[in-house]
Amino acid sequence: MNILILFSHRWRGGRAGGAETYTIQLIQGLTARGHSIFLATEKVDQACKIEPGLEGKLPPGIAVDYELPFQTINPLKKRNVYRQIQRIATERRIDIVHAQHRTAGYFAEWLWRKQRVPYVVTVHDPWHRTPFKKRHGGVFRRIIAVSDFLRQLLIRDFHFPPECVRTIRNGVDPSRFVGITREQGASLRAQYGIAPNEIVLSQVSRISRAKGQHDLIEALALLPRDLNYRCLIFGEGSERPRLEQLVKQRGLQDKILFCGFRFDIPVVFAATDIMLLPSRREGLPLAVVEAMLSNVAVIAARTAGVPEIVTHGENGLLFEAGDVRALASRIEQLVTDEELRRRLAEAGCATAHARFLASRVLDETEAYYREIIAQARAEGEVQKAR
Repeated sequence: MNILILFSHRWRGGRAGGAETYTIQLIQGLTARGHSIFLATEKVDQACKIEPGLEGKLPPGIAVDYELPFQTINPLKKRNVYRQIQRIATERRIDIVHAQHRTAGYFAEWLWRKQRVPYVVTVHDPWHRTPFKKRHGGVFRRIIAVSDFLRQLLIRDFHFPPECVRTIRNGVDPSRFVGITREQGASLRAQYGIAPNEIVLSQVSRISRAKGQHDLIEALALLPRDLNYRCLIFGEGSERPRLEQLVKQRGLQDKILFCGFRFDIPVVFAATDIMLLPSRREGLPLAVVEAMLSNVAVIAARTAGVPEIVTHGENGLLFEAGDVRALASRIEQLVTDEELRRRLAEAGCATAHARFLASRVLDETEAYYREIIAQARAEGEVQKAR
């Protein structure tokens, strides 16, 4: 198949979180299966082009990539984007369009109306319930939801027909975690001045209100000051200065380190004893699966699709999003109970391997593409017959 992927947000080379990781894995997997992938993104961050250590602005395997101003509010520029997508679809003989995010979905729907190129839109996280966004259910023809929670939300609050929304849960490529050694983890710990006997808590995501780092800091402020842990916060975002100020106000400078963005997440988890997900808003977080594949115990907020991964007390611990006292209690429990950490980590690793691998995502997505294309062709034949 010739597949056009539309990514209507700024491309940050994997820095922007789950949607980019999902897209990168999809491109690499589909290319390995013999499909031709064409990618159109919003502007590519300059850091992706010049920062040392990056492998390039885009993942390998793409036949051709394009930068288009998807987010423009200028109607003439927007019309030009439509025309460029139409030209790409014609010249590259595109079989299906896979749109990431709502804006890309509208361009894909326009292409369907103009040229009958079938498409699907992946929804990565909950939509806000504004009157305009409630119209999406009457526009988009096929949706992939990355969790059952999102599927039910789209049906209930945005009035999508159930048959138009397919759950394909997120997954992770386990090969990224093969061969990562304890020595690499120990080296990273030493880099941040962490003693070998300290329990390392890691939180990995972009830094924003929705990701709950402020709740995490408030929870850590409730813990005994002599509790043997260090907390590493990995990621970037506009909230970081406020969070750094909050850490100072709570007197936690010796407990919490802001580590910025890192590409070597498998090494991060090799250095980690407990992975924290305090998010208030999620789809189905890949970071939880990545931690599980690394044999790391997980504490996560009971939000969105998280309970589809974590069963409390079996393969991780859950707390209600925003409940800082419950989060503090879970952290203290795991920091002080090595056997519980080991048991939850082993069960989590088994869960990730059984249910959340990228190969399963590729199988289900590829099958859905073929189903959508076949249905579009059948509809075309019916129209011709009329």
